[in-house]
Amino acid sequence: MPPSHPSDDDRVTEEAADWCLRLQAEEVSDADRAAFERWCREDPRHLAEFDAMRELWGLSAGLRPRVTATPAPARPVETVRSPIVRAPKRRRWALAACVAAVLAVGWPVGWSFGVLPGTVDVFLGGDRHRVVGLPDGSTVDLNVRTTLVYAQFRDRRSVLMDHGEAYFAVTGDAARPFTVFTAAHRVRVTGTRFNVWANDGELAVTLAEGAVTVSAAAAAGEEPLRLTPGQQGRFARDSRFGSVARVDPARVLSWREGKLVFDDITLADAVPLLNPYLSQPLRLADRRVGAMRIGGVYDVADLDRVVASLPRVLPVTIAAKDGALILSAR
Repeated sequence: MPPSHPSDDDRVTEEAADWCLRLQAEEVSDADRAAFERWCREDPRHLAEFDAMRELWGLSAGLRPRVTATPAPARPVETVRSPIVRAPKRRRWALAACVAAVLAVGWPVGWSFGVLPGTVDVFLGGDRHRVVGLPDGSTVDLNVRTTLVYAQFRDRRSVLMDHGEAYFAVTGDAARPFTVFTAAHRVRVTGTRFNVWANDGELAVTLAEGAVTVSAAAAAGEEPLRLTPGQQGRFARDSRFGSVARVDPARVLSWREGKLVFDDITLADAVPLLNPYLSQPLRLADRRVGAMRIGGVYDVADLDRVVASLPRVLPVTIAAKDGALILSAR
């Protein structure tokens, strides 16, 4: 791509600001969203600039759920960097100030119509399990490397959690349903206790107490899965229809006590559960090794050693490649 010029950067910045405003409007249409996606695909700088604007204004939960363009690579919250030449900072802050003024006027209206959230909170999961409190009185156990965005609307409560694992203890409020949105699914409740695990389009929801419904975003109009306590609903990647099985919630929730319990499961099922805790991710060479089975109770702080010992208990080999550990059948 040829180097950008300052005037071209100004154009991109102005267009990004315009899209931030258009996507917040109550009357935004499907045609608007389609035009936004075309604009994002025209130039890699477009979505990067939109994301920078969005972060600058602190609208992460207000804008993102309403578009479907492929997101830019995640950046650390502490810093916002971009490989492109930026427009002058004074110009960007001026644009931000103008948009902030418009939003300050329009936000109460958006709140009253249930279009915009009254509060938005972002909770970042680190290298250890943590418990966070939501403004509605609910609590969430965040597993390692799990990020959660909570938006409180006038008539509903929404959580965005594209990847990771979390246990929710939701405060009952029939007038404001509580919905967890992952990359491709939604879990809807009013008040209950349940666990959500999401990984690259896959989903597992385990119900400990109350009732939930689980559905794929692509299956609008289809009957959702309805879970009762002790049941787990699962969706495979790209699947519109899930399955329900009886499970022991205590085993599923053992991660809250720093343990992983594998009850004779395949390596294909075990590896996604192991990887968040490992210093190097584990990859399976083929389906043959993925079909091998593993069981036991493991301390999450000791999983690197557990993986290193796999060749002594299974007919496998481990080789380092491209920053990952490749597990192959012997």
